[in-house]
Amino acid sequence: MKKAIFLDRDGTLNPDPGYISDPNNFELFPDVGNALSKLQKAGYLLILITNQSGISRGLITLNQLEAVHTKLKKLLLQDAVKLDAIYYCPHHPNHPYEGITNCNCRKPEPGLILKAITDFDIDVASSYMIGDRSSDIKIAQRTSVTPILIGKSLISGFENVATYETLSAAAEAILSKARW
Repeated sequence: MKKAIFLDRDGTLNPDPGYISDPNNFELFPDVGNALSKLQKAGYLLILITNQSGISRGLITLNQLEAVHTKLKKLLLQDAVKLDAIYYCPHHPNHPYEGITNCNCRKPEPGLILKAITDFDIDVASSYMIGDRSSDIKIAQRTSVTPILIGKSLISGFENVATYETLSAAAEAILSKARW
């Protein structure tokens, strides 16, 4: 079985200005590539888990999402980082997409992580979900993956979740635990 780092995108890897439809408007936070490189070298799979309801809302097309993810992959390659997979949910409860409003893939529902666990034979006990919202914490809890919150403050109700200001700090904490 493999260990994995499940990663939220907007607000965790990159600034979140709203629905990013143009790759020219996509940039990573400083040191994200370096942090992910260290985690990948330590043997973690890197799997993106992201809600992209802009698709169901008609604010972004699948081609635009793919172009943004192509830019993400290109930026990460500058630090020799390759994402092992990208899983996204295009749904929103108030905006049908292909007739679907309720799904099991929109965070905090566990569908995307459960699919990745099956696809990659992942050991949940040695894996983490890193994100900036309560939905990221909840999906981790629902799949028995350790949650890590990125942000400057705790989220009410989740004070017991490890919180770091940056992805880099979270990566260092994970790696220091792995050295025990």
